[in-house]
Amino acid sequence: MGGDEVRRVLDRSREFFAGRETRAGLVGRRLLRTSTGHDAELADHLVREIRRRTRLDGSMGGSLVDTAWAAGELMDLGCLRDCAALVRMVGYLLTRQDAPGHYAEGCTDARHREGCCHHVLHGFFSPAVRDVEIAPLTFPTGVTVADEEEARFAASCLALRAVLRAGEDRRDVVREHTSSLLASGCFQDPWRRGTNPDLFFFAIGALVHGPLADRSRLASRLDEAAAAQREDGTWHETALFHALEMISGATAPQVHRITARLVPLLCSMQRPSGAFDEAGNEEWALIAVRTLLLAGSDSA
Repeated sequence: MGGDEVRRVLDRSREFFAGRETRAGLVGRRLLRTSTGHDAELADHLVREIRRRTRLDGSMGGSLVDTAWAAGELMDLGCLRDCAALVRMVGYLLTRQDAPGHYAEGCTDARHREGCCHHVLHGFFSPAVRDVEIAPLTFPTGVTVADEEEARFAASCLALRAVLRAGEDRRDVVREHTSSLLASGCFQDPWRRGTNPDLFFFAIGALVHGPLADRSRLASRLDEAAAAQREDGTWHETALFHALEMISGATAPQVHRITARLVPLLCSMQRPSGAFDEAGNEEWALIAVRTLLLAGSDSA
């Protein structure tokens, strides 16, 4: 795949994101170096809109997933870690850590052998008590998690991602959780073990923002992802754009190799509109642009 084709893709992406008054539009323009003078005002407006929808307890409608995603949006929009709205959201997420209904609650022989029970893991964030079913859960990255227990794992990882991005890895309970999650076998090498690879990427998406002390162990998980890629760069039974969004926060050399393999596929997927699907999904277009830039195929 030549640099000219990548540049054409990025040019179409500039047209796609031009004038869009959304978070994805604003971030897309920032990545592509086409920000306008209006974007600072737009960011303020979008931040206020998120704050307006926030409950007094800091949550978005009492939802762990919606709150975690909104916290990420605030950070994308430039909110610093001491931003009042972000502090309240992260505070809500932290109240859900080890609360009733979290993943790894309880134990069975099989889960104990895999290191996926409360004897081995703690610190998961609970989306709801066990009496409340949360599955299926659909995430903005385009992945749907249909199994109840897997949905609780995914929801917790999204919350952990927001907490770590907000700088809360200084908390002992958060650091202990990231360390135990890395050491556990419950999400490792899903393509070999026959488990859900989307969960693998949920965990990766959080852990890439974790403490520096954990980065060497995280590298082996990224090696697993690189080794499992097929010839076109995709993974078996894995939501592509979800996987790419989850690794986007990593700076490890494996990420360059992973994303570089996907450049030809992403270029072939782009439509004349600049979108990467029929529906014109802004989130997918943003993920695709970020992936192309991570691959280092071209500068914006």
